[in-house]
Amino acid sequence: MIEDTGIAERALRLALSLPHVSYAEAYLERLRSVSAAVEQGEANGAGASERFGLRIRVIRRGRLYTISTDKEDIRALDSCLRRMGEFGGKAAVTSLSDERKENASYSVKEAIPIEDGNPLNELDKAEKRAASLGFVKYRSFYASLGRSESYYLNAEGTEIYADVPSFSFFGSIIASVNGESRQRFLQLGGVGGYEGFEKLLIDDAVVEEAGRLRNVMEKGVSLPQDKLKRIRNVVASPEIVGIAVHESIGHANEADRIMGREAAQAGMSYLEVEDAGKRIASEAVTIIDDPTIKNAYGYYLYDDEGVKAYGKKIVERGFQKEFLTNREYAAELGKKSNASSRSDDYSNEPIIRMSNTYLKPGRYGPDELMEEARTGVYIRSFMEWNIDDTRSFARYQGNEAYLIEKGEVSKPVKNYVLEAGTAELWNAVTMVGSDFGLYVGSCGKGEPMQGVPVTMGGGSALLAFGR
Repeated sequence: MIEDTGIAERALRLALSLPHVSYAEAYLERLRSVSAAVEQGEANGAGASERFGLRIRVIRRGRLYTISTDKEDIRALDSCLRRMGEFGGKAAVTSLSDERKENASYSVKEAIPIEDGNPLNELDKAEKRAASLGFVKYRSFYASLGRSESYYLNAEGTEIYADVPSFSFFGSIIASVNGESRQRFLQLGGVGGYEGFEKLLIDDAVVEEAGRLRNVMEKGVSLPQDKLKRIRNVVASPEIVGIAVHESIGHANEADRIMGREAAQAGMSYLEVEDAGKRIASEAVTIIDDPTIKNAYGYYLYDDEGVKAYGKKIVERGFQKEFLTNREYAAELGKKSNASSRSDDYSNEPIIRMSNTYLKPGRYGPDELMEEARTGVYIRSFMEWNIDDTRSFARYQGNEAYLIEKGEVSKPVKNYVLEAGTAELWNAVTMVGSDFGLYVGSCGKGEPMQGVPVTMGGGSALLAFGR
């Protein structure tokens, strides 16, 4: 627990004492982590770190300023705060949405404290098992265990304390059979104690993925492009659905992107403010962003502006329902914030981010999706993806994909690419499976770049193009 929150309280009082300040907040954070890496059977680095720092945000003369420091020096902080507002030029007046005062303290339960774990133990298991597979020619594994303790307070009386332990794994393997090679990246993680890291069963996951690569290389067929282009029915697994949800729906529904803030950084959105409530998908599509999913990698109960989190529907039965907002953009839209403000640590400003974003599962078993497709492709995992800067058109390169013949999964197909416009893809969804999976990622956004933990997924989906 952060023993001394006094620096945050003093900083807030100091900020509010300055002339022309209409709002102020303070965010104090301690970050601890240990990590380890193994490459080709050799230790490739290990480390431990601890960071402790403070972020202050102030609205002065209508402008929103952010400063951060890792020094507990109130005089230096005073000097920085007093310089705010000295900069020339015109700027838009910043307003924040009115939000309820919150007072909360929460922590994630741990059966084994995250500090008691050693990430190298699980990496060694994965390394030994992967090395025993003669066809796996390259192995690189990295794991991290960490804890974020944060304390937030603002001028409106909100005060939040959070203690969130987390764990993550990233692996890369290259398998080779009969002169052909294929690579698979695997990312796993969650929130909780060390027992959660152990339950990832990293060694089993690595061996399973290696076996899948081998199966594609040994039994896969390469179809001519003209035949691939004639495929109209695609069953997308939760992994494929997840990356499409995140990239083409989640990012496109971020209010700051819609309203132009990211234009020079990451692009724009196919949506405009006036498109609120517009149909953007088929009736089968409901997409949710929910930070409160227990132990999910994108978990939090209050965002970095002290707003209480909840599961919000970005898309409901095909209609755009709710843009992701923070207090600044919620105010511009005349709404309340939906608690989507996050930063990767105290040193960066909080901006609009996703958390755990998924396609709501339907009522059909995966076999029913195959039966309905009759002929087509089942795409289980991707090798890479690309999307344009308005999130209007995307390409997902299949890693593991299979032909669907007579309503059943058949032989692997090596060179399938799912390529479609965003509107075309989501309007092609005719059935959503009852299966459900969330896949871990680190979402990059902002300038400077911030990577925050997220998950993406949902149920499998049948895409029937051209119906």
